[in-house]
Amino acid sequence: MIKPKIAIYDFTDCEGCEVKLVSLREKLLLLENKVDIVNWRLGQERFEPGPYDITIIEGTPITQHEIDLLKELRENSKVIVALGACAALGGVPAIMPEKDRKMWYEKIYSSQYHPRGVDALPLSAHVKVDFSIHGCPVDEDHVVKVLEELLSGKTPSYRGYSTCFECKQAGNKCRIAEEDKPCLGPITQGGCKAVCVSGGSPCYGCFGVREEANIPAMIKTLERVADKETIERYLTMFHSRSREFKSNQ
Repeated sequence: MIKPKIAIYDFTDCEGCEVKLVSLREKLLLLENKVDIVNWRLGQERFEPGPYDITIIEGTPITQHEIDLLKELRENSKVIVALGACAALGGVPAIMPEKDRKMWYEKIYSSQYHPRGVDALPLSAHVKVDFSIHGCPVDEDHVVKVLEELLSGKTPSYRGYSTCFECKQAGNKCRIAEEDKPCLGPITQGGCKAVCVSGGSPCYGCFGVREEANIPAMIKTLERVADKETIERYLTMFHSRSREFKSNQ
């Protein structure tokens, strides 16, 4: 029996989402029995060129080499999966606008520095992405679920509920209604198990905007508990390049 070929690549990132793959441990070994991982720089020395059945990509491409490689992978892969917020949304690297990059390059590295990096954009800005596994970092159980669905021929689906649902399951107080603190839980799709709010931090939306999210209403709600600068900081943490956010600027 020929096993599906899986390749795992990473572009500009912190590799936190790939570390989550490693942390699957026994689950990863069980998964490996069903597939043939033919390329994974972080996890093995083996490398085989495409074509691949599934290519999993972490990080955002910010050099021309990475962009060219991404396009090559798209041509040689049946399915492209974006792994984590950097790949799916642009992530933290996308916080800085392209127009500010030159100023910071000169400030940090001097005017003699010649950067190779271009604007940080999600994978979908360059190629068609078949599915995005959101998170910063991703949730291990969600990764396994998506891969199992893909291997069984199913089309994975996103959660039909927001992070707020998981907050209620965890017994958390609502940051907005009960504590007058900003949070993006209402417009963020579930799947993270409300780990940030449970740990005392707000939700910044790293799991992506949920379907039918009402961003204008979210902004009006946030205006009751935060100033304009704070609201923009929350919305641009992960969504500065998302079409949903841009349409409401």
